[in-house]
Amino acid sequence: MPEHTNRTFICSVLFLDIVEYSQRSVAEQIALKERFNQVLTEAIVGVPTDDRIILDTGDGAAVSFLGDPEDTLFAGMSLRDAVGGQGSTTGPRLQIRVGVNLGPVRLVKDINGQPNIIGDGINVAQRVMSFAEPGQILVSRSYYDVMARLSEDYAKLFHYEGAKTDKHVREHEVYAISSVPGSLKRTLPVPAPRQTMRLPSLRLPKFLKLKPHRWPEALAVNSKLLIVAPLTFTLIVGTGVIARSHRDDDIKAAPAVQAPRVALAPKAEVAPAKPVPVEAAPEAPKDPQKAEERNATPKAKESAPKSGPVQMARASEPQAAAKETASAQRAPEIAAIAPAAAREGTINIVALPWAEVFIDGMRQGVSPPLKVIPLKPGKHRVELRNGSFPPHVQTVELRPGAEISVTHRFRR
Repeated sequence: MPEHTNRTFICSVLFLDIVEYSQRSVAEQIALKERFNQVLTEAIVGVPTDDRIILDTGDGAAVSFLGDPEDTLFAGMSLRDAVGGQGSTTGPRLQIRVGVNLGPVRLVKDINGQPNIIGDGINVAQRVMSFAEPGQILVSRSYYDVMARLSEDYAKLFHYEGAKTDKHVREHEVYAISSVPGSLKRTLPVPAPRQTMRLPSLRLPKFLKLKPHRWPEALAVNSKLLIVAPLTFTLIVGTGVIARSHRDDDIKAAPAVQAPRVALAPKAEVAPAKPVPVEAAPEAPKDPQKAEERNATPKAKESAPKSGPVQMARASEPQAAAKETASAQRAPEIAAIAPAAAREGTINIVALPWAEVFIDGMRQGVSPPLKVIPLKPGKHRVELRNGSFPPHVQTVELRPGAEISVTHRFRR
């Protein structure tokens, strides 16, 4: 086990006691303790050694699980079923009481230099165990709150037994664990045992395995390969270059696609006014413009087209109509290009045994009971903190309407 002494952990403690152990004779105590050690070893065989600390209390044991709190639940139920299903034996009958608690403990070294645990977590587990009947499992309120939020199947296992007062006048709310249904499954799979890394075996080429007197034959064959291989490579590369040159020529020979031209509305032509002949005038005016005004008849003035802003407005009407038609045709394309409103995604947090959740540096709460966090699409930095454990940092990319799960178990 790695050295983590003088550190405080939040872990689940399984406290076991052999019923009426002190009233037995020494021979019966030895038989009961051997049978108890056997069923305890079988119950925790699936838990890694780095995730548990076993303390011998004489008339029982205290097991601290530093990993998943589910390990404590299944180990306690396995012990109860194994003791309750034992057949007729020649020695005394083994009966146990079980208490479970989730709380803070400190990992220290005992007088023999072995790891030991002290703290309120193991003390409360012992008090809860003292309230249990033979063959019964009682858990504290803190352990129930965590397990009930991991799964609905777990919540159905517990039944409230009320508040009990210990000898130190301290009240404890306890819950009893009922019989286990056959369909009960763990929310997280049991971790596979760690395998040692094996280096790949080195294999010598066949040429080096040949005997010295056969080397000339192998060298003759290899010399032929040295000639054929470059020729094959040159042929493949040359074929690719020729094919690419032909493709470039085809692209150049293809006629250029001309953009469609927009027909413009023809400009309104103004017909020149016909001059009206006038008989001989007595005097020629100096200003030719005034002369034309005098010679023009009233009918000619009315038939002459009007000039100025009126003609420009009439000429610009076809162009304005063409612009409106083009904008109406482009409106659906612009509407199709505009992105749809982004939907929010969700992040599911599963932290064992518990953790403070920070999203992009902002504290969101404690998990459990926190489970689902709605967030905007994009990259987010998820950080899980648990006391003295190293924080778990994970960057996720959330898509619109997507759902991402962030699962972490604090362990050493």
